[in-house]
Amino acid sequence: MVKFLFLFLFLPTIMFCQNSAYLGVGMISSFANTTSFNQVKSSRNLTDFGLYYGNNLIINDYLEAVVEVSYLNNRLVLAQKGNNKFELHQNIGFALKPGFYFDNHSFRLSFGMFGVYLFDKDVVYGNQLDRFDESYFYGLEYNYGFSENIYGNVAYLFSKFESVSNWTDHTLNNFSILQLTILYKLY
Repeated sequence: MVKFLFLFLFLPTIMFCQNSAYLGVGMISSFANTTSFNQVKSSRNLTDFGLYYGNNLIINDYLEAVVEVSYLNNRLVLAQKGNNKFELHQNIGFALKPGFYFDNHSFRLSFGMFGVYLFDKDVVYGNQLDRFDESYFYGLEYNYGFSENIYGNVAYLFSKFESVSNWTDHTLNNFSILQLTILYKLY
């Protein structure tokens, strides 16, 4: 019912607005907080990559909405205990980004869902326990147009997401992502 209501409300807007698709690539930094025996541990991976495909929906002279699909290669080691490693490995995301724009600048809120891939792995023997789950996120982003077809983007996304490791004594509580991307407008 919610999907039908969403489609019914936004279909007229999508039909009458201008569309422009884009492809993007960028650097991501991933941050996470885990707990172990009531102690908080922070982890980070400062350099990895993300791939993006999206569609800008220009509603009027100052409002826009973006629908985006992304792949984020986190490779963030959350905990290690002996030979065992707990890792946030990848995310596949879907985002809706309403916002406003003027000249070459745009500011957006970002809401969406990640398909999260985590694993526990015994590094020496190769045993691995894979987990896939969904995570909801929100964030902010700023977009700047360098030319008619090339854009730069800075975004911060946050997800409150809990996952318990089977082979270490850590529990993932939340993670966040900082993105620096270059986007190329296809049409």
